[in-house]
Amino acid sequence: MVEKNSFWRKAVAFLLSVVIIVLVFPTTFSAPLEFIVLKNDTYSTMLKSDEFLEIGQEAFSFFIADQLNQPSENEMVPPIFTDTEMIAEVIKPYVTKEWVQDSLTSGMQQLLEFLNFKKPFGIINIDLTELKENTLAGRSDLAENILSHFASCDEQEIKALTSGTGIIANLPACNPPQEMKEMAISVISTYIEEFTYQIPQQYSINVEDAVQAGLEDPLLSYSFFRWTFRLLPILTLVLLILVAICLKKNTHEMRSWIGKLLITAAVVSLVLILTLLIGSEQFTTVLVNNALSADQEAFGTLLLKILQSITNQSLLWMAAIAAALLVVGLLIHFINRIGRKKDEDITDQEEALEEPLEDMLEAKREMIEGTTEEETEE
Repeated sequence: MVEKNSFWRKAVAFLLSVVIIVLVFPTTFSAPLEFIVLKNDTYSTMLKSDEFLEIGQEAFSFFIADQLNQPSENEMVPPIFTDTEMIAEVIKPYVTKEWVQDSLTSGMQQLLEFLNFKKPFGIINIDLTELKENTLAGRSDLAENILSHFASCDEQEIKALTSGTGIIANLPACNPPQEMKEMAISVISTYIEEFTYQIPQQYSINVEDAVQAGLEDPLLSYSFFRWTFRLLPILTLVLLILVAICLKKNTHEMRSWIGKLLITAAVVSLVLILTLLIGSEQFTTVLVNNALSADQEAFGTLLLKILQSITNQSLLWMAAIAAALLVVGLLIHFINRIGRKKDEDITDQEEALEEPLEDMLEAKREMIEGTTEEETEE
């Protein structure tokens, strides 16, 4: 006789099932988090791409040009440096792709070491020595290239050049005649040299300060977040086992329940993942805009490109895991249906065998009774 699961067992199984459906979606992110988002190889491969290096060149060039356009205290920006986009384009050849790749790879490695608990402090150092040397070595060519982007000086600007000899603040934003160009190049070169010497040998970014907003202990919060995702698969598996224990009195019902539960959880996760894939570009753009300050604006495109690539890879992994759960759920469901059909066929056969046997026993009983009655009459 097949036992039935009580109402209370089914009620507990239902509550656990709701929790499992909610947990499956974040659980699918556990593997991508460990093997994509926080894996150094992911970024090393990405940063070898010419597309990323080109974006990195533009980002660092624009950042330097923007710094040239930021006056120190009691100083004004020379007119020659007010066009940030033009200055960035001129500086770009001195920010080599090799330096960009080495700097980004080193910075990412330092960040991941901190995020993977391999170093205690979240400080990323970018070595600027090579960049400074390239700029100092080519400062005269750099100055000449800057001048070549301007229109020729008019009479009034030539007068300003003559009266303000040697003073960068009085140098008009124009391309002087050949006899005055050497003087202008010398003034601009000197300004670039002084600015370059003011740049430190390395640029430091404190990651802990960047994530400090509203958190008393960001490292503790991050540790809790990381371990939560590490334990989610185990927790989900434990809850599935508890559902099976609750419904163990009826094996077929238990298998059917778990199969349908996995199918439901996987479908819900796939719908959410598909929604995120469709809106991933808008989501990452908003995230980058909120994360970057005004002085980091130059790196927005680079960070956005990296974030979009990582997001798409992670979502595809999540979709693959959810699809695998869907296949497992379907297999359990159909295997259970086949098993139930076989059990029903066996039961029907047993019942079919029991009926002739009962008929034979009934016939024999009637024969015995008939014989007994004849003997009594005699």
